[in-house]
Amino acid sequence: MTRNLFTRSGEPATYLKKLYEQRHSVVFRLTVWYAGVFTVCLIATLAAFYFIVLYGSHGIGHHALSELREEFRHYFGVPLAIIIALSGAIGWFMAKRALSGVEEVTRAAVDISRGALDRRVPVTDRDDEIDRLAKTFNTMVGHTQALIEQMKEITENIAHDLRSPITRMRGLAEMALAGRRTDEETASMAGLIIEECDRLLDLINTMLDISEAEAGLAKLDVQKTDLTDLITDLRDLFLPSADEKHIDLRAANDAQPVFVFCDRRKLQRVFANLLDNALKYTPDGGQVTISITDTPKDVTVIVEDTGTGIPEEDLPHIFDRFFRGEKSRSEPGNGLGLSLVQAFTIIHGGSVAAANTPNRGSRFTVTLPKPAL
Repeated sequence: MTRNLFTRSGEPATYLKKLYEQRHSVVFRLTVWYAGVFTVCLIATLAAFYFIVLYGSHGIGHHALSELREEFRHYFGVPLAIIIALSGAIGWFMAKRALSGVEEVTRAAVDISRGALDRRVPVTDRDDEIDRLAKTFNTMVGHTQALIEQMKEITENIAHDLRSPITRMRGLAEMALAGRRTDEETASMAGLIIEECDRLLDLINTMLDISEAEAGLAKLDVQKTDLTDLITDLRDLFLPSADEKHIDLRAANDAQPVFVFCDRRKLQRVFANLLDNALKYTPDGGQVTISITDTPKDVTVIVEDTGTGIPEEDLPHIFDRFFRGEKSRSEPGNGLGLSLVQAFTIIHGGSVAAANTPNRGSRFTVTLPKPAL
């Protein structure tokens, strides 16, 4: 019988280990306290019964002993009731004390629901269920607070980026309506309005693309793609811009094909944004290099420039939406390009990282998984 019990419950050492691991739990503490209180009560009852009823009962007749026991029940009933009531009060006190952390979490939740997002639950050093609940609750509230602050920041940035082109379009329209304008001036104003509309549409579409990618809703047209061919096409596309600034735009190992399964158009946008940034922040006469490293497990594409580099304090934030460092504020843009790069790279199962180079330029590394054979 004992062997069957061990077979069902596991080895005794394992059981004792699990019991030892539960020593900080609320259930364990309540069990110990309740067991201790009732054990003391039981010992006190037995001791009283022994000394009052049984002690010295030898030689006493049956009738006398029965009367003595009746007297014991009569006089001992009240103390027993008091002991039971006292045990219940102690148990209630211990349960209340053990679960006080839950009440604290409840009060904190009420305060947070009223807008006190900086409210946190105090954490003790007992490391029990209540402490773990408090830590998890505080972590959850921290993430929620960060998300709300990020949403506020994004909303402010969107409002700022939308206000400028809309104000400019309104001003152009008012100028067109005020007084007489030649056909050439009217056409020029119409062209500027169309340009601002295109800028707004690009901003909105980019935000939607990033949101869909981060939410896992982006649709991928996956096909086998030669990254070497894709990079070569992009280099040819950006060569005129590089020649204007006398920048040497190079593509390393551009002869050997490197294949990955990806959405070609989305990866084109990834590397186009990286090349555009590299050319934008590289001074005249500089150099931009695109290299591809092929390994059995993944493919790494590096876009490196000899530009101004990225301030160290900006590196952790450059992939955030609408983030623009001090150096980038003088250049046109909306702060969404690198966010799009990160979002599109992640949905392909890859990763992107940024760093500064020893020659004070910047390096962006995109890693993409190879197709399974």
